[in-house]
Amino acid sequence: MSTHKFREIPHISLDLLRKLVSELPGDEIKRLPVEKLPECIPEDIVEEAPYYSRAAVENLIMAANAYHLSMRMRLQRAVGDEVIAAIDHAHHAGASATVRVFRTKVLELIAARQHAARGEGKTDMAQYAAHIKRLNDLLIDVRTEQANTLRMQRLLEANMPADPALRPTVARAEAQLGRAVTEVEQLLGQFFTARLQLVRQEMSRKRMQVEAMVEKRETLRLQLQMLNKELGEMSGGLFSRALRSRQNKAQKEQIQAQIVRLVTDLKTTEVAISETDLTRWLDAVVDASLHRQAREFLRELLVKSRTLLYSLLNHYCIAQEDAARQIASNPFIQVEPKDAIRYMLKSEEFILKYFARKREQASAWLSNVAQVRMDDLDSLERDLIHELRRSLKR
Repeated sequence: MSTHKFREIPHISLDLLRKLVSELPGDEIKRLPVEKLPECIPEDIVEEAPYYSRAAVENLIMAANAYHLSMRMRLQRAVGDEVIAAIDHAHHAGASATVRVFRTKVLELIAARQHAARGEGKTDMAQYAAHIKRLNDLLIDVRTEQANTLRMQRLLEANMPADPALRPTVARAEAQLGRAVTEVEQLLGQFFTARLQLVRQEMSRKRMQVEAMVEKRETLRLQLQMLNKELGEMSGGLFSRALRSRQNKAQKEQIQAQIVRLVTDLKTTEVAISETDLTRWLDAVVDASLHRQAREFLRELLVKSRTLLYSLLNHYCIAQEDAARQIASNPFIQVEPKDAIRYMLKSEEFILKYFARKREQASAWLSNVAQVRMDDLDSLERDLIHELRRSLKR
């Protein structure tokens, strides 16, 4: 195999170099162009060469190291330390321990969902929730690293040297960073997709529980009205004074006991929705809405998920105000139109506070050079508030 053709290719990869040193004679190895060789050649590659050509391989590695050191010093003088740091980062971009663990767990989650869909495993929502929590714990670090990689890619794009001898090194590093950004962005899209699908199922079940509770509450309210009416009639002039004595007292006690049971029944039908639940659901909706890949793939699911979220958020606000007013002593009060407006405003306030926290927490991965910008977050906040108002007026 002749070495002259390698003058025409832009770069000799490490895998190709391993193949060459195991096949080429020493004279051919000497003629390999050092400027095309990888910057970091492991010393153990010498052991892969035949004994008779190992000296040529050792000399080639020393020549390549000397060449790259010289070029690095020349490049550093031309572009500065920050660009050099970005070039160094390109060698391991997207391969940190955090990203590796995140990728493994995302693929495990997707595989479990696929097995369940094929009937090969059960749908364990508690297990899914625990899995998603572990991924959520890694998410900020993954996004921060992603934003840093993207920033470095943009830095190299803006500082491409004019010197044709230096340009290939920067161009290769910029391309490596770009591939790392794309791969991690696709990974995030897979996670946001799987998470929203699971969250939508969770919200749907919670909404069904709320609707069942509302229906039972209405039934209990009607029963209470009848009992109150009966008590009122017993306290009026419909009974003789003699009849109101012992018999009337026993009937009143019986009705009062029924009322207590109704109130107890109502408390057992309450559907618990916590601020933590709402924040988790909002995270799933917001992240999927902001991610281009997930947003396009989940367009219909996002609409349904947002509608469910608005309904549950409104129920949460009603429950919070009821608790604050200690309405449990008389839990059958119907919501007046003016109260509905107040609950809508409280729902808006929850979303506004959520986005304020989101901006503060996301400062590490939201910027003018990131995939997701602050303007995107602002726009989504306005959209959600608008949709919330429209959904609660129907």
